[in-house]
Amino acid sequence: MAPLKKIYLEELARIQDRINSLFEQALLTSDYEDAEGGLPGTWAPAVDVLETEDAYLLFAELPGVRRDDIQLQVRDRRLELSGRRAALGENLSFLRMERSYGPFRRTFDLGAPVDADGIAAAYEAGVLRVLIPKRKPSGVQVEIAEEQV
Repeated sequence: MAPLKKIYLEELARIQDRINSLFEQALLTSDYEDAEGGLPGTWAPAVDVLETEDAYLLFAELPGVRRDDIQLQVRDRRLELSGRRAALGENLSFLRMERSYGPFRRTFDLGAPVDADGIAAAYEAGVLRVLIPKRKPSGVQVEIAEEQV
């Protein structure tokens, strides 16, 4: 691929990611309120998704979220991270409230088919780390003989 074409495609991918982020923000700041009476969904955890030759790596900052309250699903080429951060309690009198609570959901389109059986995730110190291996091509190189088969 020509260097200029590669730069152009990378820039288009960045624009698409920004547009997706803006749509997610618009949806997350809607007046949705969860069934347990939590605050409207106004937060989305910060996430980095990296791509290597063999895999995708996801790092999500989820401080204050219990491991049991995190769901991670992969379908085809789409990764969905969802969960909830529980409120500190009821009937509290805050002097200042800057953190958000309630449900969150982030989705990411992956560029290549993945090996769902090889996915590994770990959660430590409020950071979720996920390794999502790419599916290996299933084609086989066929040798062509000079004589008839």
